[in-house]
Amino acid sequence: MKLRHLEYFVAAAEELNFTHAADRLHVSQPPFSKQIHDLEAELGIELFARQRKGVTLTPAGKSFLIDARRILDDCEASVRKAQRISRGEIGELAIGYMSALTHEFLGKALEVWRLTAPDIVIDCIEMDCISQERALLEGRIAVGLLVPSDRPLLELLQVRLLTKYPVKLALPKSHPHADKPEIPLSLLKEESFIGLNRMYPNYGDWLLKVCRRVGFKPRIVKEADGAPSALAFVAAGYGLAVVSEPLQKIPAKDVIFRDLCPEDRAWMPVGAVWKTDSLTAPAASKFIDVLVQICSDGNGGVGSVSQGFRQIG
Repeated sequence: MKLRHLEYFVAAAEELNFTHAADRLHVSQPPFSKQIHDLEAELGIELFARQRKGVTLTPAGKSFLIDARRILDDCEASVRKAQRISRGEIGELAIGYMSALTHEFLGKALEVWRLTAPDIVIDCIEMDCISQERALLEGRIAVGLLVPSDRPLLELLQVRLLTKYPVKLALPKSHPHADKPEIPLSLLKEESFIGLNRMYPNYGDWLLKVCRRVGFKPRIVKEADGAPSALAFVAAGYGLAVVSEPLQKIPAKDVIFRDLCPEDRAWMPVGAVWKTDSLTAPAASKFIDVLVQICSDGNGGVGSVSQGFRQIG
């Protein structure tokens, strides 16, 4: 049985005249009548009672008409749904994010999205940069919000820069330089540092490069899994951390934040990453447009990130 059989049957049932039904579907009457006969033969029942003045539906035909209409309506709805998904108008999007880097704009973007695209449900999953890259390639998330890097994996993905944050020093309140508003890296030669490679890919390479420029190699004593653990290590006195400005808003007792001196300052880029050939790409692209708009309105624009982390991204 083909959909054509059902379309012909519904037309015949509504017109109760094969000639009129054939005209309605813009086909000739003999092939139309044959399709109806083929359908009845396949079902093994008579759907119409043939009379000299026309046809009427049999009880079986009346019952079959209800189901045939429903099937055709469901098929039409399925086509419309697939077309809307293809255009990025409905569906689901899984978003990978890092709360420490996105809390200034993600909430507002989700609010705008809910009002402008209510038929696309957003699911936010917190994960580090490396996990996001892997999840994007495996299709487990549609968009990643992360710190771009020069990792080869990103060459397989599309990256759009959203914003950039200045880099800060996180120090214990008891640190000897805590009273200075700006601290040059050259004063930190003997310090212990907290590693942040899982949060910021290429962080270790960047830190090594900038520290060597002022004459020392940083000593990494702890590797943090995320922003809270990094600040906890700082508060406990294990060392200091070079972090992005938004981390200042994370509650961290006994931790203070200070600027680097102008000659040592750097920027941390944040980008939206997606796979352009995925089924969710149309909707992902629209969501990223919202992110770009929110970041431009609320974070001073995307700007240049060519010096982000002095070549971290």
